[in-house]
Parts: sequence; C-alpha cells; structure tokens
Amino acid sequence: MEKERLIERLNFAMGKKDCLALAEQFSYMKDGIAILFELCQSENTTLSFRAAWILENTLTANLELFSLSLSKIIELLPTINNPSTQRHFSKLLNHAMENCTKNRFPKDVCQLLKKIDMEPIVETCFEWLIDRNSKPAVKAHCMDILYYLAKRYEWISEELPYVIELQIIDGTPGITNKGKKLLEELRRRR
Repeated sequence: MEKERLIERLNFAMGKKDCLALAEQFSYMKDGIAILFELCQSENTTLSFRAAWILENTLTANLELFSLSLSKIIELLPTINNPSTQRHFSKLLNHAMENCTKNRFPKDVCQLLKKIDMEPIVETCFEWLIDRNSKPAVKAHCMDILYYLAKRYEWISEELPYVIELQIIDGTPGITNKGKKLLEELRRRR
C-alpha cells in the first residue's frame, strides 16, 4: 500500500519540501531506488520528471546509495528522451564524476567509472550538447561530463573545443560562461 501511495503522490504538483520528504521515504522503502529508476523511464513526462527529481535528491543525500546506483545511471542515461529527466540524469553523472575527482566516492565506485564502457555516454552527451532543443542545464552538465571523460578518451579533447565554441555563439549567458571556463581548462591541459 505504501508503494502505491507514494507513486500516486508523484502525479500531483510538489515543491522542494515535498520532493525532499518523498526522497527520504523512497530511500527507506524496499526497492525504492529501483522503483524511481523505473518511473524515470515512464512515457508520462510529468511522472518521469518528478521521479528523476526525487531520485536526484535521494541519491545526493546518501552517497552510499548514490555510489550503488551509478552503474544504473550510466546504463539509463542514453535512453532518456524527456528533456526534464535528462537534466537530472546528466546532473547525477556529472556529480558522480566530480565526487570521484575530489575523492568523495569509494575508490571501487570510481574504478567503475574508469573501467565501464562510457562510449554511449560520450555519444549521448555530444548529441545533447549540439541539440538546439536541449535545456541549458543539460548542455552545461554534458560539457562537464565530456571534460572529465577527455582524460580517458583523448579524441574528446580535440573535438570538444569546437563544439563548445559553437555553443558559445548563440548560447545563454550561463552556457557562454561555462563554455569559456572549460575552453580555458582544456587549453591548460595540453
């Protein structure tokens, strides 16, 4: 009964407090994270978005759950079509890569990021980055993800600056700022 009630709650408008309360409930529920991942793939865009928002808040509040969910995030990210859900998935992966860079995640989890095939992520991030319909936040997270992956896939360091420069031309002020910072970082790496 609890499960059905929580899922039904996702059909109604919610604010940040509601999201955080639901995130806590899903984190304690048996299979709560699996249920959220399943709902993120829903054809119902509102349900998918809200599930992703709750998933993000659940995982960022609990690094252990987050690290255990990383492979699922990597698996599902390329399949996400809802732009609002893309924002949360790209943010989660970006956050995971940042946590590994800053040694906040367990080493074995970070090793997963180094060993797992990230080509589908690279392809998806480039697609979302050049897609005019992608939300600015998705583009910003994709820039960061590709920047992190450029250490692993050297060819990204050659291609990414061109794509970022194209985004700067008609991008939002946030994308322009993010792009300029990453271009500078990429130049320093060489």
